[in-house]
Amino acid sequence: MAKGKKAKKAKKPVTLTKKQIARGRRVKRQLRMIWIGVGIVIALIVGVLAFGVYQEKVAKPAAPIAVVNGVPIRTDYYQRVARYTGDASKQLVDRLIDGELIRQYAAQNGITVTADEVQTTIEEEFGYYRTPLPTPTPVPQETITDATPVPIPTPMTEAQFQQAYTDFLKRMKEQSGLSEEEFRRNVQSILLRQKVQELVAKDVPTEEEQARVRHILIKVATDADEQTVQAAEAKARDLVEQLRNGADFATLAAQFSEDPGSGANGGDVGWVARDGGMVPEFEEAAFSLPVGEISDPIRTYYGFHIIQVTERKMRELDPSILAKRKNDAFQKWLADLRAKAQVEEYWTPDKVPPELLQQQTG
Repeated sequence: MAKGKKAKKAKKPVTLTKKQIARGRRVKRQLRMIWIGVGIVIALIVGVLAFGVYQEKVAKPAAPIAVVNGVPIRTDYYQRVARYTGDASKQLVDRLIDGELIRQYAAQNGITVTADEVQTTIEEEFGYYRTPLPTPTPVPQETITDATPVPIPTPMTEAQFQQAYTDFLKRMKEQSGLSEEEFRRNVQSILLRQKVQELVAKDVPTEEEQARVRHILIKVATDADEQTVQAAEAKARDLVEQLRNGADFATLAAQFSEDPGSGANGGDVGWVARDGGMVPEFEEAAFSLPVGEISDPIRTYYGFHIIQVTERKMRELDPSILAKRKNDAFQKWLADLRAKAQVEEYWTPDKVPPELLQQQTG
């Protein structure tokens, strides 16, 4: 170094006191704990958010809306069917439960629906028939008077069906989320129900004792005052007396009966079956009066009836009544089946798809 210049002195390291060293360590520990705490909070937040997403997207949809003999019916399936049908009520859950009960019964009793039966049903619902229906014979134009001829529909081709079915599946998927497999399973359930119902109702009698009845009705409103009721009853009693003294029933019915359906036909109601749609008082008289006897005035919801049974015998049931008897038998069987089953239900209003819930509350 040049003379006259002082050499630079090296800096001595700062010696920390024990107190300063301890304080530094405490600060480092505190910072480390703060960062660990921040990390834990972030992890908890992420966990809560992830759990919420899992609950909404996975757990809730997978949770059962009901469990039938150990078989779950998933909430997301119920919601897809609800969107497809537009019905998200508790009644839909009941129908899904009934469907599962029927499916289990069918499996236990060897009742099956083939894939071809499902396919044929779908095709015919769309108007496509593999074996075309007979084409109606056109009526010659010269034989038609005062009417416009109805055009004969052109049968749907297989290609037209395929296009219509493809379009339907696309719309169904977009609107409800229901898959083709689920749609076909629903069709299968309908066919299984029909087969089981036929089996259950096969022993329902197709004939029973019925009564041929005619009557004269004097109408009385349900809210009529006592004076009006008494006047109507007096009129009915007067007609009863005339009939018992030999007056012609058909003539009096045509003249006085206020039942437009039977009055013009001599009072003839036709054949009456038990539980066939008549009011209870009328039905009771139809099966308790001796043939040919004229009843006293019988009060019903409609007014006063004068009833005569002209014939009573075993007859084939009307198709509509027989169908009702078979359905009643099936519904009773289904109720008994459900009573014996282990059914757990978890439906609550919050499981209704939001868009359908808005429609119901709006």
